[in-house]
Amino acid sequence: MSFARTKIQAPRLRAALVDRGPLQARLLQALQQQRLVLLCAPAGFGKTALLAQTAGQLGADQAVAWVSVDEGDDLHHLLECLLAALEPFDPPWRSAPESILQGIVQPDPGLRRAKLAELLNALDLCEVRHGLIVLDDLHRVSDPGFLAFLDELLERLSPKWTLALATRTEPPLALARLRAAGELAEYRQPQLQFAEAETRALLAGSGLDEAGVARLFERTQGWPAGLRMALGALQGEPGGADRLLRASERSWFDFLLTEVLEQLPAPLADFLQDVSVLPELQAARCAALTGDARAAERLAEIEHLGLFVEALDDPNGTGRSLRLHDLFREALQQRLRRAQPERWRLLRQRMLQTEVDPLRRLQQHLELGELAAAATLAAEHLPALIVNAGTTPALHLLQQFPAGEREQLPELAFVRGLAAWTPSWDFERMHREMEHAALGHARRGAQAECLRARAYDAIALMALGRYDAGDALLQQLQQADLAPATQLMRLTAEVWAAIDTCRYELVAPHAQRMLELLVELDRPELWYQTTPPLRMPGLPGMTGPLERHADQLLRVAGERPIPLRTIALQIQAWCALWRGRTLDAEQRALQAHDDAHWGSQLGAVRSYQLCLDALLALVRGDAQAALQAAAERQREFVNLGNPWYAYLLPLFRARMAASGEQAPALREALAELAARRPLQLPGGPATLAARELPLQAQLEWLEGRPQAAQAAWQQALSLGAAIDLYGLAAECRLRLAWAQCTQGQREHAAQTLAPVFELARRDGPGGALLAGTAVAGLAAADWQGVLDE
Repeated sequence: MSFARTKIQAPRLRAALVDRGPLQARLLQALQQQRLVLLCAPAGFGKTALLAQTAGQLGADQAVAWVSVDEGDDLHHLLECLLAALEPFDPPWRSAPESILQGIVQPDPGLRRAKLAELLNALDLCEVRHGLIVLDDLHRVSDPGFLAFLDELLERLSPKWTLALATRTEPPLALARLRAAGELAEYRQPQLQFAEAETRALLAGSGLDEAGVARLFERTQGWPAGLRMALGALQGEPGGADRLLRASERSWFDFLLTEVLEQLPAPLADFLQDVSVLPELQAARCAALTGDARAAERLAEIEHLGLFVEALDDPNGTGRSLRLHDLFREALQQRLRRAQPERWRLLRQRMLQTEVDPLRRLQQHLELGELAAAATLAAEHLPALIVNAGTTPALHLLQQFPAGEREQLPELAFVRGLAAWTPSWDFERMHREMEHAALGHARRGAQAECLRARAYDAIALMALGRYDAGDALLQQLQQADLAPATQLMRLTAEVWAAIDTCRYELVAPHAQRMLELLVELDRPELWYQTTPPLRMPGLPGMTGPLERHADQLLRVAGERPIPLRTIALQIQAWCALWRGRTLDAEQRALQAHDDAHWGSQLGAVRSYQLCLDALLALVRGDAQAALQAAAERQREFVNLGNPWYAYLLPLFRARMAASGEQAPALREALAELAARRPLQLPGGPATLAARELPLQAQLEWLEGRPQAAQAAWQQALSLGAAIDLYGLAAECRLRLAWAQCTQGQREHAAQTLAPVFELARRDGPGGALLAGTAVAGLAAADWQGVLDE
């Protein structure tokens, strides 16, 4: 949970609250019958207290989910709070709440609608007679995505639930439609202001006579907060009402400061002014900020006086905290800034030192105009936020930087580059942003940060198939003294380069070193960014390292339905398949599929799953299902705008057609490959033969040209490990050996098979599982006098 528990708790009510009789009765009825209840009035009209007081009168068989909105809250954060607030009522989720959260914040409209439907269905099926969702202080929301979500929620909300909004300004929602349908109850300033009788009840026992109460009511025009503040001032020093009335021409800030703050004893007033820099007031933090050992006593006195605060339960259950009303807090801070600017800055610095939440520190640096410090925090902490919560919250925080600096600061370019990588695979933008970040850091002389951005840029260039530019960057990085995390990214780029240039024998040593660094650093964003690429399973010597990597991913993910866990299960399925444990592989793949449905919606997970589905279908002998999975993967990912991927996708489909012995499909895929070849292949023309020659050999065989097929297989095998993607070397040897057997060349066939047996003894059958009828034919052949030798 990334928020304080107090955000989903209704504020504790004061014992002295006035019973607002008819208003509460009307509101109580609306909260049980209307689709939307809107309390819209300026600050201090008692919206929160009235809602909390009335919601407290609902029966035990009715649910109340309360969410308090804070500055900077966006769709992701508020939806996370809402799902947590609903959890005590045990909604019958069809998938994990995290999955619903991730789906609704994604830019894909189809996925967003599907996940919103899951949320609405779960609300409708809740076992409560009626439910109420309260969003308090909605005016603090600046994220248009959340307001759009509210409109969609209201449009389809079950009659079983009511949404109540408390706000200072009218929200940009489809209110006219709800008014026309009779589904909106509105409470605005005329309805919320105190009547004179309510003012008399509030001020009873304050020492004011009837004339004084009438004068105070006339001055405040029934503003509940103004009356409450006046009452607090009167309790602090009798007779203060006259001064309140004389201040009738002053602004509300003057009213708050002169007629509330100045009525307090000087030590309490100074304390209150100092702690106004904090968003919430806890005794320990207030003491650390002010150096006042009596902080707890002063907070108790502030609450007793009712000085425009809300009482909250401490999130750890060990004490109480207070939250100043926005208007009062702003008035106090304005006075502090103007009267004591140096103390204001000192207190803000102390506040930063006592703030444990790095994202809150980031926002506080922004408020102070300390952009460099905020940018440093962004580069340090937003990468993990991207992994855990998606790109939306991180990009929303970046938008809070001033526009000019936002585009210039290299730390922010670095974060934008990571956001382009995860989850959209926009490697072109990742390259631009990382190049921008590297140049910006280089101008500052920040060598370590420059090298880190260059390492990520090398990954982007490799993903784009720009091997020459990527290799040039890697050569620079190999000569530099790199931090461990940058070493890890350099190794990642080198692995991608080795795979793209068919130097598969280099991958396992790099993968082993990467795993050592990952365990040493143990940072969630690094585990995710270095998940083994799809073409790594089945490479020479990789089964053991991948098994160890998957074990570590499961340790990091735990039982959370996040992409790391799903990918770990997928890797385990690959490894089990390569070792010949096909039943275990099927079970792991099914578990990964369930995990993906429950919580993992990223493209990497989907692409992994389709590849795995295709290979498992081949092993089961279902060539059509394998081709269907490969074709579906190509349809889903061909529009990424990356010409290198546009070539690799039909290459995999051609491999499935070749291994499944589907000649027409293989011919079609090879023709598409020829049309999609990039002008410059990574590794040059030599890698073209390594990728396509074994597939051409299989087409020759399937179309009845055995001699040409044998010659092509032998030529392919002469390329050594360069053809060994997804166990293709073993598969080629088995097919060549079968061809040789059919020609009566059993001795040659035995020589061809020898390396396959050696590989199977070490790592399992691997690519031999994909050799189809060749394996069956070889198993039935008479090897007496040949293999025995």
